[in-house]
Amino acid sequence: MTDAAEPASIDEPVAIQEEDRPTASAAEEFAPTERAASGSAEEPAASDDDDDDKPGGEPVPSRGRGRLALVAAAVLLGSIVTGGGAAWWLLHPDPRGVAEDYFARLAAGDAFGALRDVDKSSIAAELPTADLLLSGAALVDPASRPQHMKVTHVAQSGDRATITVQYQANGATVTQTLDAQRRGRKYQLENPLVKLSFTNLSDAEKLKVKVNGVAVDPAKNGPAFPGAYAVTTPANELFDGRSVTVVPAADDVAVITLPAPTMSADAKPKADAAINTALQTCFGAASPQFVAAAGTPDTPTSCPALPGTFASIDMFGDPPLEALEGMTMTPGRMVATSGATLTITKLPTFAYTSGAGGEMRFTGSDTVVHWAVIWTLSDGRKFDGKSGDITIQPKGHVGLDASSKIKVTFD
Repeated sequence: MTDAAEPASIDEPVAIQEEDRPTASAAEEFAPTERAASGSAEEPAASDDDDDDKPGGEPVPSRGRGRLALVAAAVLLGSIVTGGGAAWWLLHPDPRGVAEDYFARLAAGDAFGALRDVDKSSIAAELPTADLLLSGAALVDPASRPQHMKVTHVAQSGDRATITVQYQANGATVTQTLDAQRRGRKYQLENPLVKLSFTNLSDAEKLKVKVNGVAVDPAKNGPAFPGAYAVTTPANELFDGRSVTVVPAADDVAVITLPAPTMSADAKPKADAAINTALQTCFGAASPQFVAAAGTPDTPTSCPALPGTFASIDMFGDPPLEALEGMTMTPGRMVATSGATLTITKLPTFAYTSGAGGEMRFTGSDTVVHWAVIWTLSDGRKFDGKSGDITIQPKGHVGLDASSKIKVTFD
């Protein structure tokens, strides 16, 4: 029987061709530190005896030792590169990071976290702030939060940076430029908030307006987080509620202009009565006499203007002759003074159109005011003078005052 060649034992060292070994130049390229530490230009090749001394008695192939050296060198090189990069970023932080973190927190509804990216001088308070527009209450509705923010431009000068961003809010693209100041190893945003400007609130609405469901004081002009602002006012004695949703303009101001007011179904009779009461106060029986000094009546500024003919001396004329009989003429002393009483004999009807500032503009039809002159003599006697009618068309505005009472203003 012919002897067959036996397979090599797994414990027997495997022969390695010379070209498989790493060259000296390769070893120097990947592991310069290790070779320098040996103190020798040439490192002796390992012998088989050295392999036999390894724990377990299993020799390590030369190819394995070469690969381990290369891996160790690569790990060392990677550590140097990674450590150097971390040190560079600590010394040179990217201002984009604070803008991205700020908007990411707002998109998640994390108001307190977003404020930690803001310099406290920008909110004039330590955290947490008492301003409800800078709290989670104003971010409850996801539709009010900024979404899909991206940085479009960064400019740095020393420890300061300006960061231009774009985000989506209420279906619109908003551009905002943020100022950032480096503080230690990171940046903080300065004044990244939005001011609110209310243009046409009535006095009554100023006390009850809400932004994103939060009651606000319009006089403070915010500030608010970037995003969208759903503004609402409740219905009142005269008008239906109003609402509008706006986003900031490029100057970081959100201009809030509510739609024109509309009168509620039962408001017209109330407005009519209020205007007629104001007219009666001006020209009714309960009004004081309009004393004419040199024939010019003293008309309250809160009342409709009377025609110029009413102020003419010709309208008053002269005192009746019988009033002057028996009077003693004294130089420098008036014998008689004239005044007039005014009485409305025909009340108007009113048409209403949208006005400014949450009020309605009214125009009245012909209103007839009867006037009657009364002469008062120096001895106290009174005589009737001329009389007549004046036709006016009262115009003005009707709305609610700060105490929610109906107020009337004449032009």
